[in-house]
Amino acid sequence: MITGLLKYKEKNCVFKLMEFDLEIEEIENRDEIYINDLDFFLNPDSILKDGINLLKGIEFENGKEILFNIYSLDQSGPKTHNAKLLSYIVFDQKESKFDGLQINADELNWFHSVSNSYSHRITPSTGQAEVIVKPYENTSKEFNFSFEDQKINGNLNISRTISLGSTLPLKLRTDLNFYFKATNCFHIVEKLSYITTQFLSLITYRRNCRINRITLKKKDNNTGKYRNVGKLMIRNINNMDKHSEEEKIVRERLIDLPLIEDHIGLLFDQVITNKIYLTHIPKNSKENKVTTPSRFIMVTAGFEWQYRFLHKDEQEKEDKYKEQREEIISFLDEKIEQNTGKKKKYFKSTKSLVLRSDSTLSDKIQKALDEFDDVLEIFIKDLYLLNNIEEYKYLEIADRIQLHRNNIAHGNIDQEMDSLVILDLFILEWLYYAMVLNSIGMSRKNIMLSLNKLFNRRFAL
Repeated sequence: MITGLLKYKEKNCVFKLMEFDLEIEEIENRDEIYINDLDFFLNPDSILKDGINLLKGIEFENGKEILFNIYSLDQSGPKTHNAKLLSYIVFDQKESKFDGLQINADELNWFHSVSNSYSHRITPSTGQAEVIVKPYENTSKEFNFSFEDQKINGNLNISRTISLGSTLPLKLRTDLNFYFKATNCFHIVEKLSYITTQFLSLITYRRNCRINRITLKKKDNNTGKYRNVGKLMIRNINNMDKHSEEEKIVRERLIDLPLIEDHIGLLFDQVITNKIYLTHIPKNSKENKVTTPSRFIMVTAGFEWQYRFLHKDEQEKEDKYKEQREEIISFLDEKIEQNTGKKKKYFKSTKSLVLRSDSTLSDKIQKALDEFDDVLEIFIKDLYLLNNIEEYKYLEIADRIQLHRNNIAHGNIDQEMDSLVILDLFILEWLYYAMVLNSIGMSRKNIMLSLNKLFNRRFAL
């Protein structure tokens, strides 16, 4: 809990901050009740929610200034108010503008592995050991992307801290830095933080990535170096209920920087512009092992989203003639109702042909599997062999997925499920990633390596 002073409605108040709940209590004239205060007792329904977005306070302990970004603020007593916070900044001292943001997360330590920052040798017979830490310039990775009409410069590097009075005298940590135009606005730093969580979810295929710290920075115009000016806390990032992952999963189950470093800026661009579907990504690694109807629907939706993006020209052509197609179907429906016998059969057959002219989910899956056969064949063949299936056809995989998706969509969840559909869903997840990584220009070889690592396929590629 943080306590301190702030001014609210020109009145001096004391505040208590517990996670993202802010309690404000007026301290002026505590023993006196004024006409305005009586409204709370006599007509509580008339008390309106305050439209204030920002408040500034000073903490008691160190005199640090805190900027509160308010979601809602209600009066809970004649001199007491409660606010829900979206975020807040604890400045190192005074409120300051900032033009840099540093994010630290467990997954980042292995995305740009801390092991890249040192070399070592040891002589077992004598116990003598030597660790050589590489200079920053050897471990720095630069990239950039566009965000709201400005260029964001990104940097990944490995910081090192020496603690002489510790059993771990050298601590290494990967820093993800963003640099932008100087501001004192919450919007850009909140947005970049959210984008980072989405990026981490994408490269790990789970949403419980743990962001440990978000630090605001400011460039010193004299030295050109950045210094810390505050710490940012965000409700939906810092207080999320995180399922703890095994260190091995955090360390190994991800698409790491060596595979993606030439495309990282474009990947951020596509995340920002919502060109990558992320809703289906499971909460954690355990959820990824469970196939539920809702999860099946979400994964197929993710595939269809990315397929449309990959085949934009094909989709535009379908959309262009959508109105004419609907008119033809309506006409054929009338003819089916008006006729019997051979004529009715003929119009039904014609309608089926028109409907088939629009690609079905099965068509799209089969086409995409053919397109990425060179990437996926080794994984698909192994998956089925492990389940004692020696032969498979992409058409059958696509049809099974479509049938099961349609059964769920129409509420026919009591229909007997083909057991192979569970294996098919794994393939659809791999296919989704193949399309995403292909869209940012990654080589086929690196796509294979990414799938092998992310989904723990254990091939020596």
